[in-house]
Amino acid sequence: MSLHYEESDNNFTIWDQKQLETVYACRVEPASADEVSKALQVLVNSWCKFAVKCGGHSRYPDDSVSIGGVTIDLGLMNATIVSDERTTARVGGGALSRQVFAALDPYGLAYIGGRVGQVGMGGFTIGGGTSVLAAKYGWALDNVLEYEVVLANSTIVTASENSHADLYYALRGGGNNFGIVTSFNVNVFPQGPVYTGSRSFADNQTNRFFEEAEKTFTLEDSVDTNVGFEYRYTYSDQEGWTMSSIQRYAEPVMNPAVFDALNSVPALGNLTGAIKHSSEQHKLRNIKLNDVNDNDRRNVFASLTHYPSIVLSKEGIAILKEMTEKGNLTGLNPQLISYSIPTATMEMSRTRGGNALGLDVEGHLIKKFDVFHPYIYINYGNKGQDVFGGYGEKYRQRLIEVSKAVDPSGVFTSSGLWTGFFKVR
Repeated sequence: MSLHYEESDNNFTIWDQKQLETVYACRVEPASADEVSKALQVLVNSWCKFAVKCGGHSRYPDDSVSIGGVTIDLGLMNATIVSDERTTARVGGGALSRQVFAALDPYGLAYIGGRVGQVGMGGFTIGGGTSVLAAKYGWALDNVLEYEVVLANSTIVTASENSHADLYYALRGGGNNFGIVTSFNVNVFPQGPVYTGSRSFADNQTNRFFEEAEKTFTLEDSVDTNVGFEYRYTYSDQEGWTMSSIQRYAEPVMNPAVFDALNSVPALGNLTGAIKHSSEQHKLRNIKLNDVNDNDRRNVFASLTHYPSIVLSKEGIAILKEMTEKGNLTGLNPQLISYSIPTATMEMSRTRGGNALGLDVEGHLIKKFDVFHPYIYINYGNKGQDVFGGYGEKYRQRLIEVSKAVDPSGVFTSSGLWTGFFKVR
């Protein structure tokens, strides 16, 4: 186990400037679950504050960098071991998305990983894990077969559908409320080269873009699960307000016809697209999955889930513009990012005992007529948002019961030792 002190800790990387400025007492780097257990035992016995860092892609102090306490950095626990059958892989709790994709690539395999390369396996997965392949395979949390977890009493357990089933359920969306996950046994699947394209549109094309975007989301959900699509509305000093789309297709098809209607909208420039081969960003690392050097930024996210509504999308843009213009701030990069929650995600959420997200709507989410849905994606949630309330009261209560059972002393609660991120109690 390595030990580092803040004043000479030159190899510590964190994504958000707010966390980067956090002053911690020391950082420890365990190399195994046993070492995590020993470190946690010392911290609990001395009742010392701590936080756990996987990829360090969270946004607030105490989330993954402890304020004045010990930061447990899982970065050395980053190995990916593929099973002999090549259907599952054991992934270390400190692995980054790009590291896992790189390890799977020689086997012609992929997994449900993050959109950005430095996102950590740990926080990404226990928060849900939205994916560019969600229409085919669902989210990351529902592709985990086993969690290796260090509990508050320093015992190491393996949680699965058949062992510690309540804990297994709670870790599927319950965040950092139950222990320190040191490894995941995940589904992997064959994946060849894929297509990725992008295009930008002037603000005066936004309304037409919305019409075609909603049709594309419907295709992704029910017609062609190879489709992965998202869009973002953003402002820059150079171009003003613009809309941009990211088009993905999980087959080596250049300019897939499924995007033709969307690409008929007049754009600021030509469509840029490419087939990603094994020598290029490890195939699925197809949208900013290289490291993004933006740790000089202070990031604020908030999340909202709704049924398809062009009216609501337009209203969201109007609110974003009003907030930005009233603030009159320089250096601001406001963005409104949208993608769908496909049917496959909800179907997968019912497997192996179900998860805690509360997305058990009847029928296809994409085809409901009501607009608002209470679910808040925890990894994009903002401080003050009631994430677990958005899951639904029966799901919240079950998570509280599991938390009390595995952590009776409250180590991982809002009044305990790791108080960052969203707490269920």
